[in-house]
Amino acid sequence: MGIQDRDYYREDSRGFFDAWGRQGATAWIIIITSVVFFGQCINGHPLSSPLVEAGAYSQTKVLEGEVWRMVTPLFLHASLFHLVCNMLILYVIGSRLEELYGSREFLTFYLVSGTFAQSFYLLAQVAAIAPPNLSVGASGAVTALMLLFAFHFPRQQMLLFMVIPVPIWALVVLYIAIDIFGTVGMRPGAGVAHFVHLGGALFGAAYYQLGFRFHSRSRRSPRRPERRAKPKLRIVPVDPEDNTPTPVGAAVESAPRPKEVADEQLEARLDQVLEKVSKYGQESLTPDERAILVRASELYKKRRK
Repeated sequence: MGIQDRDYYREDSRGFFDAWGRQGATAWIIIITSVVFFGQCINGHPLSSPLVEAGAYSQTKVLEGEVWRMVTPLFLHASLFHLVCNMLILYVIGSRLEELYGSREFLTFYLVSGTFAQSFYLLAQVAAIAPPNLSVGASGAVTALMLLFAFHFPRQQMLLFMVIPVPIWALVVLYIAIDIFGTVGMRPGAGVAHFVHLGGALFGAAYYQLGFRFHSRSRRSPRRPERRAKPKLRIVPVDPEDNTPTPVGAAVESAPRPKEVADEQLEARLDQVLEKVSKYGQESLTPDERAILVRASELYKKRRK
């Protein structure tokens, strides 16, 4: 198979729907959540929507058996400001975590962390240390993602109040401190479900520290050092020399030309480099491997002329 036959070198072979299909889990979560919010606004205020009535978290409804209310609040929001804050944080840190863990693991983490955060809130309400409020929003899952991101990239700069640059570890500590103090003297009707945030933070920290994975085939744990793959050695049997004289007039197969051999070797190396990119990203390539990509690209352009 020639270089030009590979899918990643084909031009104009993907349409509009293919491009949408290549969107990651982060983009789809933002799209779906935004669509649901605008659905909430069709009849007026988002909190008066039938969607909220059917899907908002409610201690009473959950204990009566409506367990879907532990998941559906992740896609409902109380206001446009509430939605923008959560989706903006998700956009900034979600795609980077998705690159580390893979789309399937990332999506599972998002849903499970949000469900765990609501469960933590439910336990606090059953224990009578939290008021029996309703709750909507993806804040629990977003807080879990912030904790996970802070463990991986503690010095990453984030904007506090969209103005002040601070490392994300300091921002996370500030948010958790606010939530802890917010749980003191909570009253019915309070606008923030602090226990949901704390539940998400607890889940994110436990997930990282325990090295847990929902899917066994997800990408390697970013906490563990990468093991360099050892080249596989293969023994090629050498055919014994054939001393039989060639009949006069028989066709003699010509040996492959040096250029053809070089092209085959380049394609073999290219396959190895592209496999490494698909697993660990372009940042993992050595200068020699990057040079192989450039040479392959130049070769393909020459073949097209």
